[in-house]
Amino acid sequence: METKRLIRLSMMLAMALILGLIESSLPPLPVPGVKLGLANIVNLIILYTDGFFESLSIAVIRVLLVSIFCGSLFSITFYISLSGAIASVIGMFLIYNLFHNEISTITVSSFGAFIHISAQLLTVSVLMNTWDILYLFPLLSILGVATGVITGIISSYILRLRL
Repeated sequence: METKRLIRLSMMLAMALILGLIESSLPPLPVPGVKLGLANIVNLIILYTDGFFESLSIAVIRVLLVSIFCGSLFSITFYISLSGAIASVIGMFLIYNLFHNEISTITVSSFGAFIHISAQLLTVSVLMNTWDILYLFPLLSILGVATGVITGIISSYILRLRL
């Protein structure tokens, strides 16, 4: 990996980490489990500029570091975050590669948000040994897609600037 690219990816990881820490320190939104997903902006940008492996690596390292700094490493929260991050990067990669000429960054981001919340709810169901949490799926899906639109708009704008 060339030095400039490694430095840029390191800076992107730092940005994702900062956004993740800021978001984890914000007061919770009125609906449990809903966050803006600001750190996912970085993952989406990296997916577009560098590819799947780099985006997935940044997502996993970010979740690890945020959970270390927040004292939640290997807690239920950690596994929920990790499952959402991994699933959303995989989902965004698949939809981007299948339809990249027909869909926008906003669509890719919204799909990633939908996959993210789906994976998180599935993880909670498995860890808590109950499917009752899935009653929240319709509401959380709508809110997740809405936050995906917001992060998609921001990502699209940044990608147009070529930062």
